[in-house]
Amino acid sequence: MDLMPTSDQEAIQAAVRSFVEHELPMARVREIASRGAEAYAPLWRGAGELGFFGLGLPESAGGAGYALTEEMVLMEELGRALAPGAWLGSVLAAHALADAGAGELAALRGRILAGELPVALAEGAAADALRIHEGHLTGRVPRVPDAAMAGAFLVLVGETGAFLVPQREGVAVMPRPSMDLTRQVAELELTNARAIAVGAAAGGAAALRRQATVLACAEAVGGIQRTVEASVEYGKVRTQFDKPIGSFQAVKHRCADMATRAEMARAATIYATVAVRDGAADADFQVSVAKILCANAFLQNAADNVQNHGGMGFTWECDAHLFVKRARSFDLTLGSRARQLDALVERFRAA
Repeated sequence: MDLMPTSDQEAIQAAVRSFVEHELPMARVREIASRGAEAYAPLWRGAGELGFFGLGLPESAGGAGYALTEEMVLMEELGRALAPGAWLGSVLAAHALADAGAGELAALRGRILAGELPVALAEGAAADALRIHEGHLTGRVPRVPDAAMAGAFLVLVGETGAFLVPQREGVAVMPRPSMDLTRQVAELELTNARAIAVGAAAGGAAALRRQATVLACAEAVGGIQRTVEASVEYGKVRTQFDKPIGSFQAVKHRCADMATRAEMARAATIYATVAVRDGAADADFQVSVAKILCANAFLQNAADNVQNHGGMGFTWECDAHLFVKRARSFDLTLGSRARQLDALVERFRAA
């Protein structure tokens, strides 16, 4: 198992980072967080033109012919910028529709790949909270990130069902308070909303959930690494007693611990991504490990970054607090640390 980046992955990283730095500086991220979906449409189309949503799809389905590992690179770069938007749901929805040869589903896939149809991932509902009847869904899904900007929804029902709700008809999007303003959440109330069973080519709902989790971890890794970079940059320019604060042992040790956690989280995510890509027998175990390590690293690094900035996490103009809030929202996405630890315990008991 080769965990080193390939030349293609390095090229993808450079292209995505260039796009994000130009289109999503932190000032733009804050603007989108305050203005909402209408500020996002041009950027979304630009991402579609560059092929971001189809990196892991075969060329026969309109994709670039790469794999989950290249999508991991995409999500890591988006995480560095705290990019708002339904990136994860759109990438997964394209996978779920990969086997659509013609007709409506192929047209939907084309719109997703072109950046015309953002898709939010709705995965937090219990299996008994949704009812499917004759191709229509009824029920509620709590805490759906980026639902306000989405034109469609990929609904995962437990480990067994994956449905694409292709339009907002029959779907009430009710905003809910969110600590992370760069990742607004809403509750979906579906009332006989048309739903198309999808995901057969991707391996079903369980496989889509595994892919979603490792890609969410990749996004977190980008944020984790950015906290390290921010602390190091600030430590070089902020002075106390006529010395850069980065020269003080307490700050150096904190930054070293942050860098160590970032490397651990990144290594675990890469390993889990390759395990999922290759269908390894221990893929579920590696996914849970990656989620736990990434959540721990993101939460601790974000807090240490605030400390390295002199406690300016309380200051709105300082970006440090945005990473604290994204870390909190990540921890609750696709299974919290507690749920993932419970899953590991169950696997150990079963063994």
